[in-house]
Amino acid sequence: MPWIEDRVMLQQFPNKLANIFETAGWTEFAKYRAKQGNKYGEVRLFESTGSDKEKRKFGIIHTYDLDKPTFPDQRYIQETSQLAVLGVADGVKKTFTFPAEYILPGTEKVYINGELVDPSEYEIDPKGRTITFHTAPASGVIKASYYLSSKAYEPTNSMGVFLFDEFYYEEYVQGEVIGTADGTTTTFLISNSNIRPGTVKVYVNGVLADEFSYRVDHQLGTVTFYTAPDSGEIKVDYCYIIPPVEGHDYGDIEVTNAVGDIYTSDGMGNLAFGAVTFINPSIPTVFNFFEGENFHYGFGRDSYMDFWGNANKDRIALFFRVNPSADAANKAWFVPFYVGRIHNNGEKPRRNTALIGGARTGVTGTWAKDKKLGNTLVDYGPQTSNGNNHIIIHQDIGGAYYQRHYFGFITHDKAIDEDEATFQPSAYTNKYHLPRLWIVHPYDGHVAMLDDIYAVHPKNIEQEAELENEKTVVHELIGTGNGVQTVFHLENHCQESRPHIFFDCIEQTTGFTYDPETKAVEFAIPPAPGVEITASYTVKELYKYTLPTTPLTPMRLDETTPFNPIGWAIFKENL
Repeated sequence: MPWIEDRVMLQQFPNKLANIFETAGWTEFAKYRAKQGNKYGEVRLFESTGSDKEKRKFGIIHTYDLDKPTFPDQRYIQETSQLAVLGVADGVKKTFTFPAEYILPGTEKVYINGELVDPSEYEIDPKGRTITFHTAPASGVIKASYYLSSKAYEPTNSMGVFLFDEFYYEEYVQGEVIGTADGTTTTFLISNSNIRPGTVKVYVNGVLADEFSYRVDHQLGTVTFYTAPDSGEIKVDYCYIIPPVEGHDYGDIEVTNAVGDIYTSDGMGNLAFGAVTFINPSIPTVFNFFEGENFHYGFGRDSYMDFWGNANKDRIALFFRVNPSADAANKAWFVPFYVGRIHNNGEKPRRNTALIGGARTGVTGTWAKDKKLGNTLVDYGPQTSNGNNHIIIHQDIGGAYYQRHYFGFITHDKAIDEDEATFQPSAYTNKYHLPRLWIVHPYDGHVAMLDDIYAVHPKNIEQEAELENEKTVVHELIGTGNGVQTVFHLENHCQESRPHIFFDCIEQTTGFTYDPETKAVEFAIPPAPGVEITASYTVKELYKYTLPTTPLTPMRLDETTPFNPIGWAIFKENL
């Protein structure tokens, strides 16, 4: 599992984040920009098939208002900015990318080694993303000053993340005439293909036809009657799925419903869910990076956002921190982000995906009866979670969506944890004993653990300190066979090339593989029902500690965590 430790300029944050996810195994399969006036919500949708064969999906929302830009720079990138640097000439390369896509073509001034380049020597692509020189520049640093177009992202102190089942960008058609019945013809052609299942209604001579009297080829867009209708006009109502305008980009989509404050969970949801159709989306989890409503003028478009953690095709665990300006060291928050698989060795959630974020007060989503965001119902019952006050689980063991879950772990009594107290190593072993972060539901009990994360008491340890975890694991229970499941996971990373695997204490030397990145043990044949599967191996791991400092996050709320605040130690590497 590769460790991620990097930084990115605020103007490039959405693109860099998408690149991190894709590198880790999550495909960006769709994106669009919801628009109402000059209020925008850039939405990117990601999916991955995990090592457990489960498909997971989540969306990210970046909202901004171009009538109220974050910085007083007229959205102009000057030559002295880091965002002005296009690259270094080598006599071969002709095309360079503008760091702050998209620029407004015609406003640029291009320089090589400080010398202004005549516009006749290059072309800017129509969308303002790249510059191509007619002759490859021989040497020197290439820079450009330019204005950003209305297509370009505006950095803000807010981001939203949500889970969902399915996504459609569709158009509703009502009363389309597809033919006239003649007693012979059975198949009629709809004018559009890629019809969304469940949306078709067929009328014969103005009367709604029984849905079992015909079948629909949703891909081709045809209606075929089992018995040819005798007479009358054939009409249909339906929704058809619209293809992207470019690649997987659906472009700008107008939103007609009221959106409200776009920097809150509700405003983000109104934009994102008002533009397209989502099946069972969660209330957006809000992420804020700075104490104020937005970044102040001590920041700029080329200020840095630092991030660290690890990610793979199963789950993403990161921390963000905007690089603090001189007066903002305590206001630049350490922001947690977890999305994806949680580790279990028994009955797992119906949809095994968790989501955790961190935000300021006053912006998170709350449950309300019959609550809608955009055009979509997001009322999943009184215990609906928002990912900020509690942990979101996509669908729990009993089948309910997005119910509140809590943390559970072994800890001392907070009531006697005085200010002068310290968290010392064990008097017996001279080691720190750190618990796993269990996720608990009041009715389901202990559901699973955050994957590759330990709970760490914040005393006697600094932000971003590192901890070593060494132990010998003997017969760790990794699951029980059911005759169907083939993939099981270790709790820790195996130091050896693969662990020793046992069925009811009898070692298995063949018939399985081990993936060191996801800790997945996969059997060629599903273990028989009732077989106890255990693993023995040694552990020598390095973890990196961070304490989240956003006010609204499950690690800082008494109602959600048995010790407040609690930090995360995220797996970094095998030693």
